[in-house]
Amino acid sequence: MKLQIEIDGQSKEADFVTVNDLAQLTLDEQMHSAEVSQPEPGLYVVNLKNRVYRCALEKSPSGETEVVVNGKRIPIKVRDKKHLRGNIGADAGAGGKATLISPMPGKIVRVLLNVGDEVVANQGVLIVEAMKMQNEVQSPKAGTVAEIRVAEGQTVNAGETLAVIE
Repeated sequence: MKLQIEIDGQSKEADFVTVNDLAQLTLDEQMHSAEVSQPEPGLYVVNLKNRVYRCALEKSPSGETEVVVNGKRIPIKVRDKKHLRGNIGADAGAGGKATLISPMPGKIVRVLLNVGDEVVANQGVLIVEAMKMQNEVQSPKAGTVAEIRVAEGQTVNAGETLAVIE
């Protein structure tokens, strides 16, 4: 999957795939492979070049996503380029619908909101799990959850519509 990653204000494009039990990230024409496990919800153990990193995704008080690696906080933004293309018509500040699509094939492990719930921009709506990694699918705009098209435990394909925000 093609990603746009922003770390410390620098934006880069990367490719991410999972093969067997390995996560592979190609960034700046270099491939990085790591074994990733999730011993408990929200905690990931990454074995990269025989070094082990304890990682967690957290929200800062300002609402930004941060990855905490061995106790060090790193602000990060990751966007699936396919997901961005799917929301081109959804202006986060305007009316209209935003369609949330699955960034990858996987399983819906949690539906965080219900139809009719109010949602703010960048708030999590669902969690999709693939290869033991959980990915929060966030609303690109403030609004109301108009549709939830999936249920917990359901298998989904990349690009499949998961929810609609109005």
